[in-house]
Amino acid sequence: GHTSPAYDFALTNANAPTPSYFKTMAPMNVNSLSLRVSSLVIAILSLSDQAESFGSCPIRNALHTPLTHHTSPTSSTSLHAKEVAKETDYQIRDRILLEIDDGIRSLKGYEGYGDPEDLLLDEDDDDDAIDATTLGQWDERDLEDKFDYEWDPDAGDEDPNNLDPQYEYVQDVPVDEEGVEIGYDPIFGRSNPIDGRTILNPPDSYVIDELTRDDRLVTPEFLEGDPELEINQQITTFRKSLKMVETYVDPFLKVDVPKHTAKWHGYPEQLSYPKKDYHNNRFTDPKVRTDFDALGPARARVVAVQMARAKNNEWLPAGTSQEYHRSKTAIYKEKGVLTGSTLPGKCNPDIVAKIQPALDTLGDVAELLSIEVDTVFRFKYHGLMKNKRGMAAWAGVLIRNCDVDCTGVVFETGYRKRDPAYDGGSTWYGPY
Repeated sequence: GHTSPAYDFALTNANAPTPSYFKTMAPMNVNSLSLRVSSLVIAILSLSDQAESFGSCPIRNALHTPLTHHTSPTSSTSLHAKEVAKETDYQIRDRILLEIDDGIRSLKGYEGYGDPEDLLLDEDDDDDAIDATTLGQWDERDLEDKFDYEWDPDAGDEDPNNLDPQYEYVQDVPVDEEGVEIGYDPIFGRSNPIDGRTILNPPDSYVIDELTRDDRLVTPEFLEGDPELEINQQITTFRKSLKMVETYVDPFLKVDVPKHTAKWHGYPEQLSYPKKDYHNNRFTDPKVRTDFDALGPARARVVAVQMARAKNNEWLPAGTSQEYHRSKTAIYKEKGVLTGSTLPGKCNPDIVAKIQPALDTLGDVAELLSIEVDTVFRFKYHGLMKNKRGMAAWAGVLIRNCDVDCTGVVFETGYRKRDPAYDGGSTWYGPY
């Protein structure tokens, strides 16, 4: 562990010669000498702790016990040495700060302690310092701000990806022996860094460029009229006429990359599809189209349901839905089949008389249409569609209770597929 300098000094000088003022004292034995050395060590440690403190206040510590305390000097010295040895620099620091907070240590006379450059400077003293009070309040509108490289095509901003016409660009992309573009992959596409945005005639430095150079600012390399000027100009013109692509080897890609290219800024991310008129089908004439906006929500829903049920959603010619239904029912008239329609058929009067109690029980819910092969009964059903199957089974039971042979009961509903009361109250089923 770390010990104080005073403690090290005491241990170092424990075997030093006895001072002259000790020689004038009475003779003493080994135990007396050990007692005096221990007392001297405790006194030195006490003085060192007081020197460490910034005031003269006593320290609340067992190490500062007065010498007249009735304890064994030898045990007190060994205990003090163990405690000092275990105390680290961080513990000393924390102890001193705690004593300062408690008011035990005084900082009087040490107010200016420390280097001035360690103190924080006031923001007003620095012209470049940012004042937090002038930054404003951050909100979601800050996310709408754009950087310099961002642009909005819908707002009419100029496309920064357009090529600058003052430069020449590569027209023919390099190909291999088979005529395939170099670096092309059928899965990942093109990867050749030399493309149509590679500049062939890059601008020179502003010091030597014809548009920005100023010969007065630099010392001429040749005197006026020197033939070397004309030769150098011819060499420069010939070099530029070659239109060679200046490249360098990329340390990561390990391929030749052009030095001068038109910067690609990309395009904004498409967050939604472009807005279009929802009346964009090509089958409906705009002059006869249905204006749902002018109908209102309730009427527009009813008209939409009618169009959906009629299977004529405006892009079909007029009468298509009616023709569709006529084609479905034409087979009944051609073959003479009544099943599936509401057309009336033949009924045996004797059987009708026998089942009259059943017909009276059914009432207006079921209307007898025909009796097929004397055992199959067809009814036109006017009740709720959800009760159709149950009513047909019950009608069969009523007929059998009349001592009439019944092998089947068919409830015909025609085109009706749903109940108006459970479908928004609309009773429209199309022009059938």
